[in-house]
Amino acid sequence: MKRFSVAALAAVLLIGLQAESAYAQPKNNPDTNNTFWYWISHGQPLPLVISGWIVGGAAAVTSFIMTEKHGNPGVRHVSYGTAYGVTAAGCMIVYPMVATVAINRPLTPREAYVGMADCALPWLGGWIVDAILPHDPWTDGLPPRKAHHHG
Repeated sequence: MKRFSVAALAAVLLIGLQAESAYAQPKNNPDTNNTFWYWISHGQPLPLVISGWIVGGAAAVTSFIMTEKHGNPGVRHVSYGTAYGVTAAGCMIVYPMVATVAINRPLTPREAYVGMADCALPWLGGWIVDAILPHDPWTDGLPPRKAHHHG
């Protein structure tokens, strides 16, 4: 059963890494011109990426401090699971606030959800959420298209 689970997870990850279809024109976002950077950043602007790294790094350091042994003999007062849960939840709460200040505008739903998913599962969480979310005006934060009246 364990071998099947690993194979299924590998298949899902490989599906997510398939090449994107080619575009006749470059995308509007200059951050997407470098394929490796796009892969690392999920196509998000640099201030959001740096915000995520700072908040995620702070959560990782906090988790490490929470699980460090104290006293003689050394006693760990918080389990690894509890530390992960508390710091992941804290990261999900703090990330949208820090990112909104960094980018100086409200986050789109895609930007918020990708960053929060990266708090729960670094790098992979954001890719999974980005792949699941539809590309529509609300999720991508685009203004709705105006209706054309023929008359």
